[in-house]
Amino acid sequence: MAHNVEIIERVKALPDRVAAEIEGLSEEALRRRPADGAWSIKEVCGHLRDDSEVWRRRLGMMIKETDPVLPAYDQEAMVRQGAYQDADIATVLGDFKRLRLEMVDLLSGLELEGWKRTGQHPNWGRVRVRQGIAMMIRHTEGHLDQVRELKAKAAGG
Repeated sequence: MAHNVEIIERVKALPDRVAAEIEGLSEEALRRRPADGAWSIKEVCGHLRDDSEVWRRRLGMMIKETDPVLPAYDQEAMVRQGAYQDADIATVLGDFKRLRLEMVDLLSGLELEGWKRTGQHPNWGRVRVRQGIAMMIRHTEGHLDQVRELKAKAAGG
């Protein structure tokens, strides 16, 4: 059970880690795209918000349903639809944190067997709750590295 607590703490901490990384950046730095078609820091944060919304829905399905089909999504289309370049970064980060805290609430209420519940993803096949959350954490940490790189480029480094 201690391992589950560690996972839950990582889910909870990641939005604050992202927010701390971009604190004090100018709007120009937040909006800077390193290349045509590449995401800015604001768009990466928007994607993390979207990904959290999708994972929150997937998690709810896995807990309530028996081996449900989990939705895939087009991340590029969601970022475009979210218009994150023009969004307020505090709102985006607030949504990201709120969605993660909703997941923390769901995960905190799970017994050991709940972590083994499954869902079927069109690309990954059958995924257990624990596996899915670990994938989400790795995905977020990869984007945190991306934010650091974009921040360094915006600073001319």
